[in-house]
Formats: sequence, structure tokens, C-alpha cells
Amino acid sequence: MSELRWILLSLGVLLIAGLYCWGRKPFRKFRLAFPKPVSPAGDATSETPTIQEPVVEQPRPRRRTPDKIVTLRVVCQHDKDMKSADAVLALKRFGLLHGKYGVFHRFADAGSEEPLFSVASLTEPGSFDLDDLDSSGIAGLSLFMVLPGTGDAVARFDAMIQLARDLAEDLAGVVLDERGSSWSIQRERYIREEIIQFQHQISRA
Repeated sequence: MSELRWILLSLGVLLIAGLYCWGRKPFRKFRLAFPKPVSPAGDATSETPTIQEPVVEQPRPRRRTPDKIVTLRVVCQHDKDMKSADAVLALKRFGLLHGKYGVFHRFADAGSEEPLFSVASLTEPGSFDLDDLDSSGIAGLSLFMVLPGTGDAVARFDAMIQLARDLAEDLAGVVLDERGSSWSIQRERYIREEIIQFQHQISRA
């Protein structure tokens, strides 16, 4: 598979993750104020007592650290397409749920609203069409987690790696990093250290 194709597929997955990040951002609140009363003569500077403006002040928000997205891939060996039906069955078998943006999510428990991590298709647009699985094939799977998110980030990362290995074994595939290179213990340690440093930045923000 060409490098250009990997780049395009990565952009599609990042788009889904970016939409997910955007959906988590709260709406801004506006400052409310009532106008000063005006005297019957229309003179706002008359001796008529003025009423103090009731103002709702918006608390100054804390500085927010930008979201960080951690991704890895599972693809079939020898650049073969993965059967989407097999991929969906495997994802369901390992406890993931099909949901927002048409991708699969792993939740901490049944009552959680924010996923620990998610799995998208490596074929654009990244979503899974559950009504057309028998005839469709995909380039592979992209597992991604958005930080800071919910729960311990390192534990989420380790769970995502374990799922990637389980999926690779189940689907006769291989695990790759976000650039399409072979996954290695060194790469795993490097990304885990990046996550730890990111957590420290969040705690100081």
C-alpha cells in the first residue's frame, strides 16, 4: 500500500477523532446585563436614582491543554483487504459497541458516556455500515484514544494495545503504529512515556 494511501486513511480517522473532540466542548456562556433606567424626560444623567446593573459574570476558564490523539492500526498481512463482516464480529466479540459517528467504542461500564478508546475503519470515511457488511472490505482497523478523556490514560493505552493484539490474532493480521510501521516494544514504551508527560502537563494546567 502506498504511503499516500496511508496518509489519506490517517486523515479520515483523525477527522472522526476531531469531530469527537469537538462534540465534547461546552457552549460558551454570554454575559447578561440590564440597561440603565432612563428618566421620563429622556435624560439618562438626571438625579433619578439609578439601579445597579445585575451582571452575571462568567468565571475565567482555566487554561485548557489541547487534546492528544493516540492511534495504532491492525491490518491484514500482505496488504490484503479485511472482510468488514469479520472485523465487526470480532469487535463485538471483544465487547465493543457500535455508536457515535458509526464507529465502535470500548466503555468502562454500561453507564459510561465517554469511551475509553474507539475503533474506526481504515477505509474512508472511517465508519462501519452495518447494513452492508457481506459485500464490503476494508483496509484495516484504526484504534484511537483521545486524551485527556476519562480514566487513567496509561491503563486505557494498555487496554487498547491488548485489544489490537487480540484483533490481529483473531483476524490473521498485524499491529502497526500510526505511521504504518511495525509495532515494537520500543515504540510502545515511547508512546507510553508521551502519555505520562501529557498527564503531567494536564495536572499543571
